[in-house]
Amino acid sequence: MISTSTRYQIITTNMTRTKALIENDAAVKREIEYYNKTIKTIKTIDEFIKNDRVFKFAMKAYGLEDMAYGKALFRKLLQEGVASPTSMVNKMSNPLYKEFAKAFDFQGKGAEATSAASATTEAVEKYVQQTLEQREGNDNQGVRLALYFKRKASSITTTMGILADKAIMEFVQTTFNIPKAAAKADIDIQVRHLEKILDVKDFQDPKKVDMLIQRFSAMWDMNNASVAATSPVLTLFNQSTDQGIGLDLMMSIAKLRRGGW
Repeated sequence: MISTSTRYQIITTNMTRTKALIENDAAVKREIEYYNKTIKTIKTIDEFIKNDRVFKFAMKAYGLEDMAYGKALFRKLLQEGVASPTSMVNKMSNPLYKEFAKAFDFQGKGAEATSAASATTEAVEKYVQQTLEQREGNDNQGVRLALYFKRKASSITTTMGILADKAIMEFVQTTFNIPKAAAKADIDIQVRHLEKILDVKDFQDPKKVDMLIQRFSAMWDMNNASVAATSPVLTLFNQSTDQGIGLDLMMSIAKLRRGGW
């Protein structure tokens, strides 16, 4: 298996081609065609919730696939909407719920909610991205986390935003070698610790985001040596790697040290 960094680069070097391959997959293509044909015909929350295929598509698109069974909860979220500061979705710590409620804003837009870009073209784009990340995660969860961080980093503007997103937090824990047990500490202590080791403003800088992904990839492979790459060069000459750490991983670590992270 190739290293996390190498696989990530292969995917992102030509993301348009990568996504096109996903879109042309027979199963994915069928779901997209059905969704595109059906979504604009849905005019109410009940119609949306009751169409299991459309609802699951939308839930997956907005990163909530694992919660697709909670139809009663999402009916209430959509009924209350996002406009009122006292609505349920505005009290939830996970930002994905609010993003979903805004995308399918029946409370604010009524029957026109399913004609909005967030419910049509954007939902399809997000579905393809989610499918890509899930498939990569089946082979290497580190690649999935790297892709997720690249996609979500700019939306994280506070340290609390890191703590609120489990995947982002796992990325940060891995990148900076923070023990998982640290998550049991008081929230204020966690915030202070994170602010000592990173500046969340860096998440708005594409170059710094890429550097963080590079560091994460090296740390992920070092912590999961069994999935780290065997260098193609060493394989060609029938040489083994030390403890599963490939040449490309060692080079990545060397670059990180030179970069001062």
